[in-house]
Amino acid sequence: MTGYPVQVEEEDVKAAGIDLRISRKKAHKICKEINNKKMKLERAKEFVENLVEGEEDIEGKTYKKAAEGVLEVIKNAENNAEFKGIDTGKLRVKTITAEHGTTLRRRRRRRDFGNRLKTANVKIVLERG
Repeated sequence: MTGYPVQVEEEDVKAAGIDLRISRKKAHKICKEINNKKMKLERAKEFVENLVEGEEDIEGKTYKKAAEGVLEVIKNAENNAEFKGIDTGKLRVKTITAEHGTTLRRRRRRRDFGNRLKTANVKIVLERG
C-alpha cells in the first residue's frame, strides 16, 4: 500500500503515480512550487499545463517532461474526486510530493550494466477548502 506524507481523512481525495519515468529532483521543484502557494486544484492544473506549454517557468526553467508526469497525477486525482461525487471547483491541494522511485538499469552485454534510469513516485492529497 502506498503511504502518504500527511494524515488522509475520509473526505480527502488522493492519487499517486508510481515509478513515473521522470526526474525526482525536477518533479520535487514543481511540487514545492504548488505547495508553497497553497493552490486550488484548478490553479495547480493550469500552472502545470502552462509549464508543459512553456508559458510559465520556475527560476527560468519549464521542466516539460516532469510537468507532464505531475499533470498526469493531478488529472488522476481530479477524476477520483468526480468518482466520489465531490465538486472539483472547491478542492485545494493539501500536499503533493515527489519521492525516489525504483532505479531501473538498462542492460548491456555480458556483466556490464548501462545507464541508470530515473523514476519518481508522485503523491497528491486534495481537501475541501
